[in-house]
Amino acid sequence: GYDAERYTGFAFGMGPARIAALKYGVRDIRVFFENDIRFLNQFAQP
Repeated sequence: GYDAERYTGFAFGMGPARIAALKYGVRDIRVFFENDIRFLNQFAQP
């Protein structure tokens, strides 16, 4: 492990879920991972 007294910093990222949330106006990206088929079907391609 890392010594928290010696090393500090920030972690952030722009994964696919966050990009999709921004594109489609989803306020909480956790809904992408709840596997609610009714929600996910909104993003299915025909």
